[in-house]
Amino acid sequence: MLIVALIPAILLTGPLADRLISDELGISIDLPPRSTIVQRPGDAGAHFMIRDGAKNPTWSLKIDSPEIPGSDPKLCLQALLDSRKSTYPVDPETFTLLESSEGRAMASVWTTATAQNGQPVSLGWLVAPQSLNRCLVLSVVMNAKADDRDRFEQIYRSLKLTDRAADAANLMTQFKAGDDVLKSLTESHLHDFVGSSMVLRVYDPTVEPPREIAYGTLEATINPRSAIRSRSGRINEGDDESGLLVTSHLRFAENAAEDVYLDRVQRCWVSWDLEREAWTDSVTRRAGDDRTGQLEVVIKTPPTLGVPRGQLLVIREDETHGTRDTWTMVPEQPWLPRALRWLVWERSPETRPERVAWHVWDETTTTPRLTIRRDAWDPELGKRQCWSWSGVNGLPTALSFDAAGRWSRATQPGGTVIEVSDSDRVTSLWKAAGLKMR
Repeated sequence: MLIVALIPAILLTGPLADRLISDELGISIDLPPRSTIVQRPGDAGAHFMIRDGAKNPTWSLKIDSPEIPGSDPKLCLQALLDSRKSTYPVDPETFTLLESSEGRAMASVWTTATAQNGQPVSLGWLVAPQSLNRCLVLSVVMNAKADDRDRFEQIYRSLKLTDRAADAANLMTQFKAGDDVLKSLTESHLHDFVGSSMVLRVYDPTVEPPREIAYGTLEATINPRSAIRSRSGRINEGDDESGLLVTSHLRFAENAAEDVYLDRVQRCWVSWDLEREAWTDSVTRRAGDDRTGQLEVVIKTPPTLGVPRGQLLVIREDETHGTRDTWTMVPEQPWLPRALRWLVWERSPETRPERVAWHVWDETTTTPRLTIRRDAWDPELGKRQCWSWSGVNGLPTALSFDAAGRWSRATQPGGTVIEVSDSDRVTSLWKAAGLKMR
């Protein structure tokens, strides 16, 4: 169910904003400003494909982690070139040894070639041995006329591999901080969230005029677990239990010219002690008079003697293909409930650790999976902006907060903005754009 995340389960323009972090590939690295990620690890493959975000791109960068045994970076680089049967022979004598930001040995090489369009290009490779017989590989293709190898050499040196014990210890420290944040959320705090209600506008400001993508509402109420369903009635044990229900309802203009819209409703419930959780994620695609739907239902059970970490029961139904699939998954701790993914920082600024991490549900891929969310407060803006990395997105989402500490805006890596707005403004913008409202 890959639509558009309401707020991606997650340091200003500068190094932190352009820092790519991927737990899947075990990498943290700076990217050139305005880089565009066109492919991420996940359903479509196991690598990042990144391009120059300029109108006329001058370079592309592929980042992957193939299986290449060995610890000598030069031998690994030669093995990579041999395995890919490059038609452009590279002299091993031209291999250069580099060090990453953490002192890790790496090897790189550059050569020139002729592209299919007849234009000269520069080809570059960087190889950094990792653990488990894998190597991190950066492959660069650059317009020879705009050759800027020095910039990429600088990018190479910013590389940090996250498969070392020290990095694992740092992550454990962030998990501990995330766990402390959740433990500080008492039932009284969760009751303070009740009554929160906002109108959301989702748009692309990188075009002129800005393109409206979606609008909707988000609210927090007290409800029994049964309220995650669109119909009333108790059908399962535990459905009468009261808890916090966070509901979002968004309409996406998928293709207004063809009268195609998506209505997405997420109802996320969590018990007052955060031990039990359930949610539904329903998407209805409306193409003229035709209606098709997808439904995801997830129930999280608390830990027991037999299942010490609890379980996630995942059910997905797809009307288009007439399918119904189920999965059972085991969540790791600390686990951030989906009902709190936007509320978790709606608290006093004094209680916010500088860096935290949680295990979360990943809605960035079509195959059900769990991932890690890392949040870091911007050192220049203090408690007014937080950078959040989550799933396979790589680059962070910027979460902005008002003077009262309330979330007000999320700017996604591709430029899409999700912001708190009001009904009159959203209605005016959608009508002006000729879009159909709910």
